[in-house]
Amino acid sequence: MLTASIDQLCLRIAESDDEAAFNLLFKNFYPRLLVFAQAILKIREPAEEAVEDVFVKLWENRKVLPAIKNLNYYLLVSVKHKALDYLEKIKSQAVVGFDDVVFEIDDVQTANPETSLISAENIRIIRSAINELPPRCKLIFHLVKDEGLKYRETADLLNISLKTVETQMSLALRKIGEALQARFPAEARRSQANRHK
Repeated sequence: MLTASIDQLCLRIAESDDEAAFNLLFKNFYPRLLVFAQAILKIREPAEEAVEDVFVKLWENRKVLPAIKNLNYYLLVSVKHKALDYLEKIKSQAVVGFDDVVFEIDDVQTANPETSLISAENIRIIRSAINELPPRCKLIFHLVKDEGLKYRETADLLNISLKTVETQMSLALRKIGEALQARFPAEARRSQANRHK
């Protein structure tokens, strides 16, 4: 959904208590937020509850919606905090390590202009390469590429350094590039030959 459309929905919700607009907002963000919450909690039911709690709170505070500059980032941070609250509440873990995160990239929709131009086979290769990334690298890649967060926002969200985000993104892009080069070795050789001319 376009940012302008989201801004219009937020205005309708804040000014007119428009439940239909809120349902559209919910349907737009819920699937991605659920994937993120499940990556933290590892169990679907509390992940669903965490995301739904965030939306309940959003409805209760709907009058301030137009003041939120980056709703996607705001919702991700809110879900992160709510999921961590749930973790504490169920006492299953005190801290979530990145190596414990279970995150499959197939759960994320890839409908954008870039992916429309790439063949289904290439998308399969890219997804496979992403799913083979280390858990922390995979999560960072998802937040930057799929959720559209800036490197700084990703670092703040995950409480890691900006340099770590940069390093992990470089690793992810290199692994994806290697996977594509393995699929198209002749293209890779031509590309390298053109660079050396």
